[in-house]
Amino acid sequence: MKLWEVHALRLGDAIRTTPDGEADIEGLVFSEKAYIVAVRDYRPAQLVEMVRRQGPEAAADSLVSHFAEDSRGLARTRSRIGGPGIVRGDELVAVPVFNEVLRR
Repeated sequence: MKLWEVHALRLGDAIRTTPDGEADIEGLVFSEKAYIVAVRDYRPAQLVEMVRRQGPEAAADSLVSHFAEDSRGLARTRSRIGGPGIVRGDELVAVPVFNEVLRR
């Protein structure tokens, strides 16, 4: 059982697991590592309230800003289901798109 699934037992359906196994809080999708970072500073109910109050996009910006000084930090992404997502900074993969374009 994932950590957020334990939290969801108390918070109802505000926190769900996506088909990819990530945490979905009211439309804002967290990787497992990002969720663990976020709950260091915010209680799960606070995260739910933040997303409900600000919306997924603005809540993602707030979380990235809050953890900007953290050594691992958080970064915004697009989830596989198309909405806003949050990952831990070290989960980002550098894609050499520009190198490939320049080679052509």
